[in-house]
Amino acid sequence: MEPLLTGRRILLTGASRGVGLAIARLFVKHGALVLGVARDARRLEGVAAELSPAGADAFSWLALDLTEADAPQKMARAVSERWGALDILINNAGVQLSDVRGFEDEPTGTLERSMAVNLYAPFYASLACLPLLRKGHEPRMLQVGSGAGDFERMKSTGIPSYRLSKWALHGLAMLLAAQLAPEIAVNAFDPGWVKTDLGGPKAPGTVDEAALGALKLVQLPFSVTGKFFKDGQEISF
Repeated sequence: MEPLLTGRRILLTGASRGVGLAIARLFVKHGALVLGVARDARRLEGVAAELSPAGADAFSWLALDLTEADAPQKMARAVSERWGALDILINNAGVQLSDVRGFEDEPTGTLERSMAVNLYAPFYASLACLPLLRKGHEPRMLQVGSGAGDFERMKSTGIPSYRLSKWALHGLAMLLAAQLAPEIAVNAFDPGWVKTDLGGPKAPGTVDEAALGALKLVQLPFSVTGKFFKDGQEISF
């Protein structure tokens, strides 16, 4: 197998499990250097141990709650200390806190927490990393959204705060793409409904399939920006 990401410097949130872990595994396999961020230090240590055969610098980690006020600066500082520049930012961390029909059925604070993790954290991480991305090679942002938050499904019932937060994240991707072109490519990515703690055991897809979709996306021409992709194919917002 020919490595496709040799030397690419990648900041990946939600790296300790699920889709994020699968992305870390696949990208490191293809020669990338990954700085993984998640809350659980023990899980991150396990990922580092698993990926250590790829080299001491292949996977480094930072244990961090992305909703903390100083989290964006801590991530940017960690990237700066390691590489001095950044090629790809993948805002993958996300939560789905309830599975009910409507907002009135959700526990108090569900919307606030959903927006904090699924929208505000990616927003502030993106801004904090702009100076580092501008020093990178064909710099890109991937905002990991969801088909549950596309325009058509916004007319659906169920998981309302999750849908709204992902719809807003898709809007963020479009706005940043317009503002940052042609310096930085910004796209949204739908990993699909996959078997994770969030997706549940009945999901039809796998995290490895989702990771392959992310790999296809970061290989697209640098001029591609402001779009939404799943499995390497453009889909509708």
